[in-house]
Amino acid sequence: MTDTEYARTALGVAAAGSLTAVLVADHYPYVGAAVGVLGVAAGVGIAYGPRVREVAERSRALGAAPDLVCLVVLSLRLEPALERASSFAAEQGDGRLADSLAAHTREARGRPAAGFDAFAATWAEHLPSLRRAAALADAAVDAAGGDRERLLDRTLAVVVEGARERTSEYADAVRGPTTAVYAFGVVLPLALVGVAPAAASAGVPLTVGAFALGYGVVLPLAVLAAACWVLARRPVAFPPAPIPDGHPELAGRRVKTAAAAGLGIAAAVAASWFLPAWALPVLAVGLPVGGALAQWFRPACEVREDARSLEAGLADALSVLGHRLRQGQAVEAAVTDAGDTLDGATGDAFADAARRMGRLRIGVEEAFLGDHGPLARVPSERARAAVALAVHAADAGPEGGRVLVDVAGLFDDLAALDRDVRREFADTTRTLRHTALVYAPLVAGVTVALSGRVGGLDGATALDPGALAVAVGGYVLWLAVLLPALAVGLERGLDRALVGYHAGVALAAASVVYPLTAVLAGRVL
Repeated sequence: MTDTEYARTALGVAAAGSLTAVLVADHYPYVGAAVGVLGVAAGVGIAYGPRVREVAERSRALGAAPDLVCLVVLSLRLEPALERASSFAAEQGDGRLADSLAAHTREARGRPAAGFDAFAATWAEHLPSLRRAAALADAAVDAAGGDRERLLDRTLAVVVEGARERTSEYADAVRGPTTAVYAFGVVLPLALVGVAPAAASAGVPLTVGAFALGYGVVLPLAVLAAACWVLARRPVAFPPAPIPDGHPELAGRRVKTAAAAGLGIAAAVAASWFLPAWALPVLAVGLPVGGALAQWFRPACEVREDARSLEAGLADALSVLGHRLRQGQAVEAAVTDAGDTLDGATGDAFADAARRMGRLRIGVEEAFLGDHGPLARVPSERARAAVALAVHAADAGPEGGRVLVDVAGLFDDLAALDRDVRREFADTTRTLRHTALVYAPLVAGVTVALSGRVGGLDGATALDPGALAVAVGGYVLWLAVLLPALAVGLERGLDRALVGYHAGVALAAASVVYPLTAVLAGRVL
């Protein structure tokens, strides 16, 4: 659909929602108001959603820029031919950025340019350092040996520095809005719950319907809009590689997820015997849904953790491999030495590949990435790129070994960039996750208990304590989903597996912490 078609659809949805709201409001005013707000929100989402999605996809694509430029640099170290380096990077890379480089490389065939300059110009508006990297890579092709090495080092450095600077600027820029989300979306609304029953004394016509409209519709939409605004401004994201649905570690998760949901329902029913009646709806949503989400996405998160453990040792593995090749060892012996020297997931992968090479008489690439190879099912583009580079280095002999030693340093640079990005957002994401898990349910539980002790000056209140507790519980569960999603989006970009797992854990925890805190605080107060 075009922007005009999206705008027309959005206008139609908003108009339909408003008309329905007017018709319903005569008999059910608060329901009509909720329908009207939701209709307008849906229209805004349809109008601006595609644009926000495009920005999010672009930021995820730009996160692959340092890895892609690293592949170009490594190929140029083996052979100073920019066209070949661009083709190699496009072939070994994955995602939107690699596809763009491949398209520009195809268009440039038979021309003096290699396509890398045009590719960099296409994306320079969003990551200006790419244009500088392209100029340096082009200059390195015709430079003398020593100068070429320095220019190639600088080619990757400018992209890494550019991504780091843009991420750092974004981290500084979003601290204020994120704090505002925390203050006006969590602290203030939950603190006001404690004094809501006294509103009648101040002349505020607050009813259960108005309270439910505010905490069940208006506030959740406002917090969602703020979170989308924060994430849509992210310039560069570094999401992990996707995991195919057929991955063996994901097998059988449907049964386990159904069992987790069933256990959650049983636990909710059992816990409701010891808690107030209003706790059952909160528990019946949080425990089964949260448990199912956590169980469904947990295997994918474990696969990702294994991939990160493997990537952490890639620089050392390539360094060992490169030194052995420089000494004239065969690639089979070099892979064996790397497996014997290193420990952890990387050492195990190289040892397994060495055994496969010896027993099956196969090459390096097939040993790592062939059927049942140690990296065949690992969702890591960096690991696959390392194998491809090892193959090319083995063909080049001792000179290829020298290049692999340099590669190890470049991989260290990329790993340092990942650490720096996570460090930039560490305080913010930690606060958001802890708020979803514990702080928001605790504050809500205490204020709900306090509201049961607070009445109007004449002793009257328009709010039923049970209905108020259910409305606040729904908002707590909404925060348990939204805040972890915002934390993951800030740290790595919106990744479905990480968002689902953290949201599931927070949902289950919040649904228990909230009613328990309300009961205990009620006894103390």
